[in-house]
Amino acid sequence: MVRNLDSGSERFLANLRSISVRMDRAEREIGSGKRVTQASDDPDALANLMQAHTSIARLVQTKTNLSRVQTEVDAAESAMQSSVKLMDRVRTLAMTGASNMQTAETRQSLAGEIGSIIERMVGIANTEVDGRFIFSGDSDQGPAFLYNTAQTPVWGAYLGTAATRRAMHPTGVTFAVSQDGGQIFANADPSKNVLQAMETMRAALLSNDEAAMRAALAPLGDISKHLNMALAFYGTAQSQLSEAADTTEKLKLRMETERASLEDSDVTESLVELQQLKFSQQAALEVRSKVPKTSLFDYLG
Repeated sequence: MVRNLDSGSERFLANLRSISVRMDRAEREIGSGKRVTQASDDPDALANLMQAHTSIARLVQTKTNLSRVQTEVDAAESAMQSSVKLMDRVRTLAMTGASNMQTAETRQSLAGEIGSIIERMVGIANTEVDGRFIFSGDSDQGPAFLYNTAQTPVWGAYLGTAATRRAMHPTGVTFAVSQDGGQIFANADPSKNVLQAMETMRAALLSNDEAAMRAALAPLGDISKHLNMALAFYGTAQSQLSEAADTTEKLKLRMETERASLEDSDVTESLVELQQLKFSQQAALEVRSKVPKTSLFDYLG
């Protein structure tokens, strides 16, 4: 019959096992760069660590979404700049044509240029970014207008819907990032109906009717203001998106720092600890080897 080990031997083996476990953990930390790789490594930190990972994933998705919207808003802002310039040109042509010094032939030429601008304005209204028609509101898979000289008016009816799209700030607040083509280019308010105002002036020039030209010229100032308001809207959206992206990146960096403090190992510290443990293990074995050995017969009954 073999006796149980004496208490000294049991303590020695227990200490060796403890050193071995700590060495294994130090080696894992050195190899993986992670202090926590399984729940048993630090149960108390697990909930906070999972929350940190979830928050980081959410912030990464938020930044991706903001980047996608930023591309569309940048394109819309650029499109509105072009529309403002085109309207400025229409006003110049209109004032030139309304002068009583112009001939019918000159006014026909001016009307032709305005007709070309109308076509270009419809093209702006149909701006497409990554498969989305950004001025078609929530129905962004199709163009806002269909230009066709055989129809009256040539731009037809607005084909999109209202724009309700909003972007989300990392704090959870949302803000508007789009306006629809009906609102911008074919508004029901005559003082904001860009396409109709241009067409009215074009028709007045073609008819060589000075009274009609003066009447058509009157609302163009308000039309320009309307387009500039749309341009300002997208400029504001750009600023909001930029701030939201910056905030997202700062929050993500903060969460990554928190995650690292919970999960990542200090490799230098782990290397030092591993060397110390190896030294302790070797020292314990050497000390134990010098303890007088008991005869096997002492354990036999």
